[in-house]
Amino acid sequence: MYPDNFSSSTFTFLAEAEVGKHFYWNIAGFLVHGQVLVVIWFVVLLLLIFSFLGTREADRIPHGWQNFMESALDFVVDIARNQLGESFYREWIPFIGTLFLFIFGCNWAGAVIP
Repeated sequence: MYPDNFSSSTFTFLAEAEVGKHFYWNIAGFLVHGQVLVVIWFVVLLLLIFSFLGTREADRIPHGWQNFMESALDFVVDIARNQLGESFYREWIPFIGTLFLFIFGCNWAGAVIP
């Protein structure tokens, strides 16, 4: 059922990864794919950093990271408004925005991180 290289007592580093070789970690009785777990936490950390940088020194006229984050928010708001309708989209913006940015970041991280 599990790959031959799986051992719950062995911790394998991602630097040893080869094409077609997967690392599974046993965490609290759950079998977790190592690279997926690392990429998920990396993307969550990046989203938190971008959020902090974008809201740290909020000005009336955006500049720097605030400008980037407002552009991302405007993109998500525009998609939500077009798909959900003018009267229904506002309460879904936090959920849709978080989900969109997380999936977008995971897709890019999966393409960039081997």
